[in-house]
Amino acid sequence: MLKFISFIFILFFSFKSFTQNPIGKWKVISEINEWQGEKFDSHKALLSQRPCAAKIFYVIHTDGTYRLDASQSNCEEKYKKIQEKLYSETVWTVTGNVITIGNKKAPSVGQKYTFTLTGNKMVWTGTEGQGTITYQKI
Repeated sequence: MLKFISFIFILFFSFKSFTQNPIGKWKVISEINEWQGEKFDSHKALLSQRPCAAKIFYVIHTDGTYRLDASQSNCEEKYKKIQEKLYSETVWTVTGNVITIGNKKAPSVGQKYTFTLTGNKMVWTGTEGQGTITYQKI
């Protein structure tokens, strides 16, 4: 019986160790959306209007916070402050392969994405038609 319990305990922790971990500093490299049946890269469109946005990063912290960091972007101050304020109360949680991005006042209410990590790339696919965001780890 003790061997069986030990086996279950080891099995549980071995599965836990394979859980994908999104913690780190990331930059968006594409955001594919669809409108009226046509797909487009909204990140590419943003960069054509604001090239400085290429240096905006997203930081997923171990404490459950999710922040936009525009400090090194060379965008105008007003734009940086607005963008950073939008993410000032954003939090994240992971259940299996689903990441939820919410607000600290309502952490379970928000955008849900299935996500995969492969090397230095992380791909989020919206569970409710939000499109697909591809990140690169910095």
